[in-house]
Amino acid sequence: MPTDTYVVEPIEELLTQADPDHTLAPCGLRQLIIGPGALGAVADAVTRLLPAPQPGSVPPRVSLLVDRTRITRSGEDVKDLIQAQLAARFNVVRSVLDDGHAELHVVDSVLDEAAGVVLGADAVVAVGGGTISDIAKVAVQRAGAGGSTPVLVSVQTAASVDGYTDDVSVVLRDGVKRTVPSCWPDAVISDTDVIAEAPEAMNRAGFGEMTSMLVAPADWRLASLVGADQTYKPSAVRLLGMVGKDLDSWSAGVREAEAESVGALARALALRGIVTGVAGTTAVLSGVEHLISHMLDQYHGAHDEPIGFHGAQVGAGSVIAASAWDMLFERLAAAPGSRPHLAALDHGPARERVLAAFERVDPSLRVADECWRDYSAKLDAVGRNLDRVEAMLERWTDVRGELRDLVRPADSIAAALAGAGAPVSLSGLEPSVNAELGRWAVENCALMRNRFTVVDLLTLLGWWGTADVDEVLARAAQAAAAAAPERK
Repeated sequence: MPTDTYVVEPIEELLTQADPDHTLAPCGLRQLIIGPGALGAVADAVTRLLPAPQPGSVPPRVSLLVDRTRITRSGEDVKDLIQAQLAARFNVVRSVLDDGHAELHVVDSVLDEAAGVVLGADAVVAVGGGTISDIAKVAVQRAGAGGSTPVLVSVQTAASVDGYTDDVSVVLRDGVKRTVPSCWPDAVISDTDVIAEAPEAMNRAGFGEMTSMLVAPADWRLASLVGADQTYKPSAVRLLGMVGKDLDSWSAGVREAEAESVGALARALALRGIVTGVAGTTAVLSGVEHLISHMLDQYHGAHDEPIGFHGAQVGAGSVIAASAWDMLFERLAAAPGSRPHLAALDHGPARERVLAAFERVDPSLRVADECWRDYSAKLDAVGRNLDRVEAMLERWTDVRGELRDLVRPADSIAAALAGAGAPVSLSGLEPSVNAELGRWAVENCALMRNRFTVVDLLTLLGWWGTADVDEVLARAAQAAAAAAPERK
């Protein structure tokens, strides 16, 4: 069957256009195969990536990493198909990772197991969702640290996240999700026939993940303006603009599970992941909307409750994040000359806020202590750069336009999500998030991470009290309600 192959040439062309001065890191992904029937290219991809065999040598060893989830294409088991395809050329050892939960988590015990089973393998083929991909990247990185790095091929089975094509992994440490360096996959294979058959909620979640690019770059730029983040690269934002320029044109097709639109979504998510990798930070695509999602995951995980799709939570969070930006723009326009409230940087009250927020996640306060380490570092960074914060506020009329261009209005994001059939609000998620829990996640999202966002600026200005959070949630609810007629 035919496949459409993107990169190396097309990605190199995009990088050249967006980054003529070569400020971005090289792309470590060597093959990206997306299209109908791409599943048949797995063994060929491994063969191309491995050194040519010597006469009389034993077949290379391939470690096949999977979880317990059954994935099918036209009724056939995808993992069995790939194993049979690989077994015709290689010595295949299949490992089923299982942490005892209904859904596999990226925790140290699973990472240790995966690192052990890939040790000594010539190639690793990971088949499944973003969790398996993240585990495989860490396992291969550890194998490389031990002296022999196997080739890594990730087979994507749903367009739910963008983490397949970057060089980081999201792991769960002390009940808190953290992004850690791992490694680039050598190849990512996305069979659009398989992806189109994935549960609708997964691909719609992928569209939700896409919407972070409509708000997160503004948080990244804001952090650079106040001196809290030195990694900002305009070229990465330009590259994102190329990736998502036609997003609205295929959103309805995602809702209807049309293969062409699902393929476009898979390609856009793949390119987003590459942007994260070459930018050298997830901040380019991870702001308030991701913090809200991580907060919900923390709570649900701590209470042994089902964890929702990350991308779906991000989509609903993007509407809220855009609403926070909308409120900031309006308030600073109405109150020029606003100044930081130094009390917001006081460690004493701030630590009490963190402890109070995360005690409901973990009464032992281990999670709170982990979050406080990050949040206190953020407060210290802002304190050291207070002159930059004040200077930015003094010239707000000059920077406002740049930031406004990086944020799509909340009602526009909500309409795009509704058009794709994706959740627009926290209450529309599966499992649904009640108003009290959603408010907790939004109000306290900035307390969990060392990353400056619009919520941190609102807090610093004294605009993140009870009434302010209520206003943001009301704005988001209004945007969601207006988008409701778009849903089917």
